[in-house]
Amino acid sequence: MLDTPGRKLSHPRFPMSRLPQIPGSSFNKVQYPSNIDSSLADAETHKNPSLPQYPSNVNSSLADAETHKSPSLPLYPSRILAPTHAQNNYMWISIRRKFLMIVSVIVLLMPSVIFVFEIVNAAILYNQMQSGIAHLQAVEHIFRGGSNSNIANYFDTNKLRQVQVEITTAHADFASLSDRLDHDGSISLVSSVWPAQISTVRALGHIAIDATAAAQQLVKTAIVIAPSVAPALKKSSSSKDELSPKPYITPASFQEINKALDAIAPLVHDISIQARGLSLDTLPITRKQRQTIASFLPFLPVLDAGLSQEHELRNMLGWVIGVDGQRSFLVEPMDRAELRATGGFTGQFGELILNGGHLAPMKLKNIGKYEENHTAEGSPPDKTVYPKVVGQNAPAPYSNWWPIANFGLRDANLSADFPTSARIAVDRYDYEFGKKLDGVIIFTPTLIKQILHVTGPITIPAYKETITENNLEDRLHYYQLNNQGVRKQQIIEHVEDNQQARKLFTQRVTTALMSTVMHLPIDKLPAMVGEMLHSMKTKDLQVYVTNPQLEAWIGKYGSTASLDRSTNHDGLFIVQSNLSANKASQYVTTAVQDTITLDGKRGATHHMQMTLAYQQKGDVYGLDTYRDYVRVYVPVNSQLLAGNGFDQYDRPYCGDAKSGYRLCSQNVYGDGSLVCSSTVEMGYATSYLNDPYMGQDHPLDVTGPPQNQQSDEAGRAMFGGWVVIPKNCTMKVTLSWYVPPMDQHSYRLLIQAQAGVFSPLDLTVQPAPGTCLSNRGNALHFSGLMDGEDTTFTVKQQGSRCSF
Repeated sequence: MLDTPGRKLSHPRFPMSRLPQIPGSSFNKVQYPSNIDSSLADAETHKNPSLPQYPSNVNSSLADAETHKSPSLPLYPSRILAPTHAQNNYMWISIRRKFLMIVSVIVLLMPSVIFVFEIVNAAILYNQMQSGIAHLQAVEHIFRGGSNSNIANYFDTNKLRQVQVEITTAHADFASLSDRLDHDGSISLVSSVWPAQISTVRALGHIAIDATAAAQQLVKTAIVIAPSVAPALKKSSSSKDELSPKPYITPASFQEINKALDAIAPLVHDISIQARGLSLDTLPITRKQRQTIASFLPFLPVLDAGLSQEHELRNMLGWVIGVDGQRSFLVEPMDRAELRATGGFTGQFGELILNGGHLAPMKLKNIGKYEENHTAEGSPPDKTVYPKVVGQNAPAPYSNWWPIANFGLRDANLSADFPTSARIAVDRYDYEFGKKLDGVIIFTPTLIKQILHVTGPITIPAYKETITENNLEDRLHYYQLNNQGVRKQQIIEHVEDNQQARKLFTQRVTTALMSTVMHLPIDKLPAMVGEMLHSMKTKDLQVYVTNPQLEAWIGKYGSTASLDRSTNHDGLFIVQSNLSANKASQYVTTAVQDTITLDGKRGATHHMQMTLAYQQKGDVYGLDTYRDYVRVYVPVNSQLLAGNGFDQYDRPYCGDAKSGYRLCSQNVYGDGSLVCSSTVEMGYATSYLNDPYMGQDHPLDVTGPPQNQQSDEAGRAMFGGWVVIPKNCTMKVTLSWYVPPMDQHSYRLLIQAQAGVFSPLDLTVQPAPGTCLSNRGNALHFSGLMDGEDTTFTVKQQGSRCSF
């Protein structure tokens, strides 16, 4: 054959003389198979019909073009029974073609087979995951079923044994799933394409194993202690003793719980480690599922740290819930419409009592019923408490400026340092009510709003009211301060005493809120705990306990709302107290502007302006004029340079038409420090100790520097005094002081924020001459909102450039 250009001839793999020999046959001998006929030849070739063909008429190149496999061999007529050497050769080539075709088909089908296999494998993994989740969901249904309360369900032995089976099965499912995820070859191959997704899925598999193992241990412990807990739960449901609730957890039960916590501590630690590498955004899960998982993650390090501290944290928890004896905590909501040092007026109080984990029902009471005389309104004072309060003065050193007589529990939060205020409250409560307290818990309406944000609205059926985070304060004030609201409470509650009736709606809101929190679904608990911890940072929740270890733990993970007394950095804490006998703080905004100039020794000169704008946009309960006692706390060696805007007591300047003094102009002092948008109206003021204007229409006094420079807090200097603002007026208070150098390395400033005050802050720091050259004389600047959370500002110098 010719080797034509552009055409590659196909040759047999072996020379014909070296083809493998078939046993019992020979190419050198004539073979006579009995079944060879023309149809068999057709079946072999699928090309040539059974017609005589002669080598002389065959074009070899065409034959090659048709077969693309076999060389051009002559075909002989089918009538020749004895196959020649060429015919045997062609039969071998046809068999080889079949073999190659079969191999090709297998190669082509192999990806499909593998794909089907992987689908089956993925389906198995998915079913294992769904099975484990289904068993966990079954746990929730088991505990929800039945007629008992939710707490009792968790200590029902029959339910616990059902739960034990479900959790054990779920654990087995997750263990098998995790093993496949870790060792399946195809998943390992996929991980090179999607490393973040596969890593997260594997981590979640390990977390599921550890979590169900921990659950197994906890259920086992619950089964052990259930015989002692369940009867206590049953007795408590029928008991009406609110002051001495029967304990749920005995010391022996608490020891069993401690053993369980020891067992799960390594599991929680492993979960915490696995959770660090999670990349939830890469998973094909719903937003709700992603949020649910993400909400638990921030608490894992805290839980891990707590369990790793041996029994210290657990002993503190045992102390709180009263394992070794009953605990009583004073609870006081704060009304920021009447601003006080810790965030608001504490006009209500109640006792939170815990005995062996049993929380007694809490009822809030109106402090005015016990410490004030409202006989003229048909509400006589309490015969036991009121006589104790009459004639009492504030404790030193606050007595140097505190102006209100008959000091009692209602005014105990007069210190900017919450632990100090709490200790005063504990002392007053013991004196007035004869009961020892283990701690104090106070909170602003902001905390309740945050809780309502998690729980959703609550309803008060008797009043046909729905309380939301948006209308909370408005509805509370309506029923506490509005005569129509007070009357409605008297009718619904069948109480005629005004002072007793005023807070009954608030009591119902508190009870409904506590019930909602106690029955909160488990998936909402992380969000609730998160709100609590954040509220401690912003001082909307402040907690003090007499247990020193627990108080230190609160300071580490939350906030004790303590006054900073450090001597290694600059500091500023402005504290306002509305002592006007009104609820006007809701209409007063405070803005602070502080310009600081640093000298070469890192000493700091402050020029501060505090603007208080009082625009009475609604009805005010009480007297109109706003009387704010302002205290500015700074480092102990600070030197006052100048000040203005503080009342110079008993030095009248002007008044309204009823006062008998010359009339005040709208630009009251002529220097823009006090400007009113309408005619100045002063009116009466509440009675103060040694008040020269008692029972009269008060005038406006001359203003000047702060009159009180005797600090009421150790380790801090203080500039304090009265700031008096008629309604619809704006007062600008100015202060200048110098802080000696406190740190040889860098300048730091801690600004502490008061609870209940949302104050815009404009801060400017001018670095010392010769430093921060690349700033070209431009000062460092910050503008933001102070919302109760303390903030530290540090001047950082990198080369010749400075920044916060």
